[in-house]
Amino acid sequence: MNKKRFCLITTFYPPFHPGGCGLHVYHLANLLAWDGHSVDVICSGEAQAYKLSEPREGDYPHHPGVTVHRIKSGTGRLEPLLTYLSGGPVFSRSQINAVLEKGFDVIHYHNISLFGGIRSLGLGQGTKLFTQHTYWLFCPTHYLWKDNKKVCDERSCLKCLAAYRRPPQFWRIGGLRDRMLKEMDSLIMPCRYMLQRHREEGFAGRMDSLPYFVDPVEKRESPELEMNFSDLRPFFLFVARFEEYKGPRLAVETFMKKKGDSKLVMVGTGSLEKELQEIAAPDLRIRFLKYVAPEKLDWLYANAIALLAPSIWPEMGNQTVIQAQSCGTPSIASDVGLLPELVRDHKAGIMFRTGEEFLAAMDRMENPAVREEFVDPCLRAYRSEYTPEKYLERYYRLLESIATQRR
Repeated sequence: MNKKRFCLITTFYPPFHPGGCGLHVYHLANLLAWDGHSVDVICSGEAQAYKLSEPREGDYPHHPGVTVHRIKSGTGRLEPLLTYLSGGPVFSRSQINAVLEKGFDVIHYHNISLFGGIRSLGLGQGTKLFTQHTYWLFCPTHYLWKDNKKVCDERSCLKCLAAYRRPPQFWRIGGLRDRMLKEMDSLIMPCRYMLQRHREEGFAGRMDSLPYFVDPVEKRESPELEMNFSDLRPFFLFVARFEEYKGPRLAVETFMKKKGDSKLVMVGTGSLEKELQEIAAPDLRIRFLKYVAPEKLDWLYANAIALLAPSIWPEMGNQTVIQAQSCGTPSIASDVGLLPELVRDHKAGIMFRTGEEFLAAMDRMENPAVREEFVDPCLRAYRSEYTPEKYLERYYRLLESIATQRR
């Protein structure tokens, strides 16, 4: 593809990223730059105050072709709040426009919930893409996790927002969202499940499924990490935010019923952190590591018996399963959302629907012969579907298709 100028717009960006969408943008920016393109990233320099008390551990270097614009309006938490309420940039609008006026071939929006908002889709010129990392377009809380306690089965958004202690979003009243979405050349979904779910919600227009990519986890010797983590083996691994919908409570409580010497390593932070530690306190096999720098996390992926992905709600994007697959580590995953696409479709682990099946899956996976059956399917799945090269191939094909459609 001819060299282009890309602009990626997102609320959170490393090292101030609470979840995987910021990491995806970081890796995409560097991937495009490594392939010879010019990349500008516009992100918030203030919204992280609502999510993080300090930057994430680890180094996040950039290719020289990437320029990061971390926008600060000078109003602190007020600007993200106003964006949340009004659906558009207020004090940061001129700074966003100043970057976009440089001119770009492609503007790719990501999580814009607290930075830019839905109105920012009308800013700038060029091919416009919008990746949906959550259910934000039709769920004010992003996750279809009703009243902060169960999967959403019936709409009552105002009541749900009250349970989250969040104010209503005035921009969702009327047709602003749909008018702004007409600016988009494609809504990108990270899985087939998300694409189907948005169709069911009545979204028209072009949508394309582009699965996430991750850099491969390399199995390499590290005497330092071996010394630091040697007491963990053998272990199951959980890597996700400690929020109810991600299933950390299910992971801990199910593991505590398990017999044997295997351990459970819980990597993450979130609102359930203290409660989970209290629940797990009687079981010395369970370890909590909070946030782990990328190089340390790679060791954990490569040495785990299996990754646990016990999501309770319809998971819409999971990069941890892909990272585990990249080094041949299978997953034990709940049968919801996109997880069947990642695991069952590739025979890359064991699916479960009940707590009893979850416990039985862990017992099965401890058998080295059983685990070995999943190693090659994991590696094949990663190499055929989730490499950076495969993502670029699909990404470029999408841009070429849009260009053809515009002619």
